[in-house]
Amino acid sequence: MSSSYTPPSGPQEPSQDGSPDQGPQEYVPAYGAPTAREGTSVKTAILLIGLAALLGLLLLGALLWAITRVAPTLLPGGGGEDLPAPPPTTAVAQPTATQDRESTTSPSVAASNAQSPARTTEPPRAMARSGNLEVPTEGALFGKKGAFEETVLEEKSEFAIEVPDHDGPLLITWSVASDRENAGVFLNAYESKGGDMTEHLGAVNSGQTGMMLIDTDPNAPKTTVIYPEGNSDTEWKVQGFPASEMPRVERGAEITGGGPAVVELPAGEEQDYRFTSEEGVPRVEVYDKDDLSSWTQFEYGTGPVELDVTAGSAEQVIMVHADGEWTLEPR
Repeated sequence: MSSSYTPPSGPQEPSQDGSPDQGPQEYVPAYGAPTAREGTSVKTAILLIGLAALLGLLLLGALLWAITRVAPTLLPGGGGEDLPAPPPTTAVAQPTATQDRESTTSPSVAASNAQSPARTTEPPRAMARSGNLEVPTEGALFGKKGAFEETVLEEKSEFAIEVPDHDGPLLITWSVASDRENAGVFLNAYESKGGDMTEHLGAVNSGQTGMMLIDTDPNAPKTTVIYPEGNSDTEWKVQGFPASEMPRVERGAEITGGGPAVVELPAGEEQDYRFTSEEGVPRVEVYDKDDLSSWTQFEYGTGPVELDVTAGSAEQVIMVHADGEWTLEPR
């Protein structure tokens, strides 16, 4: 129900004609009539408020999840589950500048490799830059000394030298220790006692040493016994060495000697040498290391002598048979 406003009684403003205005008047506020105002509807406001609340809840949930996952890892002993290990890879890690001089094998792995029975790699052999060479005297596989009280010209069992089972060639040396001028000894090698001869090694006299490679053919029977023979009142000595006991010298180095000697040269560029000796009848034999059954070069002469010797590019073995001083120098 509506009612019109009735102003209180009292003096009234006169009308335009001077008479008081009679009758009810509609109230108009002093500050003016209200004007219509544009705005957001109630439904839209409610929807915006709901979306804001939902977004706030999502942000709050994300913050709580981050706190529960990250905060424990920052505490001592915390951490939750470990991260999964990376997949295996076959790539080889390259050493950094600070690792250039460090071994890439751990001590435990190195120890296990050293103890492995399957590892058969031999350590690298020492190599001399130059030197005065002689026949080997150390590292013999076998050896025997003896003396002939009377001349012996047959294979006698008391002088038989047993040769152990072996792989590859053997270097045999034999010498006469007697001072008597006519003292001498020579050797014959056999595949067995009473069997076929494998090598006739030759003879040496007082103060001389002989040297020869045997069992150089892998398809031939191996030597199992060596018989020395010689003159009466002769003292002798025989030794056998694996080929690996030959001294190794740098290719192109100068080598000297005062008697028989043998030397192994590593592979490299072909090298020419000059052999000189002032006495005796020296000879020089050159072999390929992988085939010691025959020489690739043979030179000899009567002193004073100068010989041209060439070492091929493969691993080489040079044998010098001499009674006096000699020099092998690169050209």
